[in-house]
Amino acid sequence: MAAPAHAAGTPKLLSAAATGLASFIESRRLCLDAILGQAGIDPASLADPVAPLSLDGYCTVLDLAARRSGDDNFGLAYGQQFLPSQLGLIGYIALSSDNALHAAETLASHFRYHQQETTTALTFANPFYHLTYRIEDARIAHRDQDAVLTLGMFCNVFRHCSGPDWCPDEVHLEQARTENWRSIEAAFGAPVRFESRTNALLFRPERAVAPMPQADPTLLRLLCHNIKSLGFLKSAQSIAAKAEDYIRENIASGSVSLDGAGRALRMPSRMLQRRLVEEQASFADLVEQVRRAEGRRTLLEGKLDVAQIAYSLGYSEPSAFVRAFSRWYGVSPLRFRKMHRI
Repeated sequence: MAAPAHAAGTPKLLSAAATGLASFIESRRLCLDAILGQAGIDPASLADPVAPLSLDGYCTVLDLAARRSGDDNFGLAYGQQFLPSQLGLIGYIALSSDNALHAAETLASHFRYHQQETTTALTFANPFYHLTYRIEDARIAHRDQDAVLTLGMFCNVFRHCSGPDWCPDEVHLEQARTENWRSIEAAFGAPVRFESRTNALLFRPERAVAPMPQADPTLLRLLCHNIKSLGFLKSAQSIAAKAEDYIRENIASGSVSLDGAGRALRMPSRMLQRRLVEEQASFADLVEQVRRAEGRRTLLEGKLDVAQIAYSLGYSEPSAFVRAFSRWYGVSPLRFRKMHRI
């Protein structure tokens, strides 16, 4: 018998993403066993939040449920009622972050351990932050329900700390405009731009300053460690983690380099570069990631001025740090410090 399209070797996600999905399907008076069976999903796998689940199978379940119920809003409705805590490790990582913006950052940077072959990023393009989400595997054809569902989950992270009325300024979706477009706009409370390059929530800096009620930096570090250990990219991540440790330990010198990292890790720089590419990373990205995270953390601690922070991150002059920080966050370091006092 031929293996299904989502057999071993194809992308997976942690089954926490399917929390409550079985009962949600049954609430629509659909045959759960028939839908899961056609999608090749073992019902038992839905009970363990850290069990690997076929991403293609998951998307197929959503598509089948929408078509068999005759409800194009199936994924939209499932995502809008999905609490961040139901997402398992990645959800608790967001909830343990400092505030809404920090939650978006940690969500974006750790989502790859929750779901494979997926690009999630937080970027800034004046005047909006863009929290983006896109499945990269072209073999997964039925992804429209998943897109609105996932953006709904992301939206609920913001609503957890900012209140139920929080809405993005704009929503982008890859899919073509459908007949239910008004329902999508109503659910997000924002205009939707269809046929976009990626799926995204767009929001202004001042709309992401609310503190997380359960912010816990110690728990956050533990959760981030756990998702890297229990989630995907476990073996590949160790090289990136070691390179990141080298960068963090030497960044203040201003002389971190791929060659230096290679010597520290006892491998040729070309091999290190290749290993990083294999796990969808680059040395330059890791340097910026460390500078961004450490810059944010040190700035909010309030113990050092901007110039001291710049030099501690290896910048040759404070203005270079100010330019980089403004590019990352859309505001100057001093303005950011005032906006995000916790």
